Amino acid sequence: LLARVCGESSLAATVASVTELTCRTHAQEELRRQMHETIQALRGNIRVFCRVRGGGGEAECAVSVPAGQVEDTVLEIRPVDAAKGGPQRFQFDHAFGAAASQEDVFVEVSQLTQSALDGHNVAIFAYGQTGSGKTFTMEGPGGDPGVTPRAVERLFAHAAELSALGSSFEFEVSCLEVYNEEVRDLLAPPPKGGEPAKLKLQDLAGVVCVQGLKSTRVATAEEVAPLLAAAQRVRSTASTKMNDRSSRSHYVFRMRIRRREGEGGECRESELYLVDLAGSERVKESGVSGEQMVEARAINKSLSSLGDVVAALASGAKHVPFRNSKLTHLMQNALSGSSKTLMFVNISPLAKHYNESVSSLRFAQKVNGCLSSNKRGLPGK
Repeated sequence: LLARVCGESSLAATVASVTELTCRTHAQEELRRQMHETIQALRGNIRVFCRVRGGGGEAECAVSVPAGQVEDTVLEIRPVDAAKGGPQRFQFDHAFGAAASQEDVFVEVSQLTQSALDGHNVAIFAYGQTGSGKTFTMEGPGGDPGVTPRAVERLFAHAAELSALGSSFEFEVSCLEVYNEEVRDLLAPPPKGGEPAKLKLQDLAGVVCVQGLKSTRVATAEEVAPLLAAAQRVRSTASTKMNDRSSRSHYVFRMRIRRREGEGGECRESELYLVDLAGSERVKESGVSGEQMVEARAINKSLSSLGDVVAALASGAKHVPFRNSKLTHLMQNALSGSSKTLMFVNISPLAKHYNESVSSLRFAQKVNGCLSSNKRGLPGK
């Protein structure tokens, strides 16, 4: 009898110790979450990075990240004709030169995947002229993955670590495109016409819903890979003078995340949007006509609307024009409230693309008020 009493007492003590450790672990995780959020807020909920595409010869290079900076935040661009003026400098939250690797780029954005797991909506865009390296940055080739596959792997790796502390997760994936102001489902079986299913946007209690959108529940990064491949196969593309496989739509990868703390604990929901925007283009340079001309106009109009929305958010404007385009309306959830927004501005290094590169940099300046000048007040070489 004495042994039985002692055994029960020991068991009770062990249960109490485990309960105390669990509570302490949850408290430490909450503290980590709060500290992470503070750091991200200090860095800015809206950030702009610039990346110079690799592959250009040095003799042709018109864009560079000057050496000698404490942090690479300044980008310099030189005009084709020196008679048109000296070099201009633009400042960003980070600037990646042509030699930057996919890993270098992802290191700077990886913390945003933690924000998504912590319950914040996150949106990462790639913007730039057609052929400037947006799809390479976001998707990458099989042997050198870009932001999207790396973010998916990091999400599941972080989720596994947090699951060991008592959190549970559910993940759902959707892939869409916005083509000529139509929202299309890239994972649903196409109708008889052969094109992806067209969807409608609906506002429900302040949340934008995509009616009929197919969402696939996933549990590993390996389950996501074939979905990404399937979506890319049916995305709208065409050949132009500037790019033999130019994206004619905005491609949106969405992962919905549900996180619960223990049994009956707090539940957080968030969405991660990874967006490969269609390339901005000058019709004169791309040489498009007919249907591709219509596509180009729709692309440029929606990109302009996106710039207006992000600029309004950055300035704290009372009215944010989300409904000016299907793209911004679709992205409203990911851009509102305590969301985190990062835009990559991709730049071609070639001198012949100088005008398009300057246009992209000015777009970035509109987005978050990036400082630009002719070297005045900015770090020198």
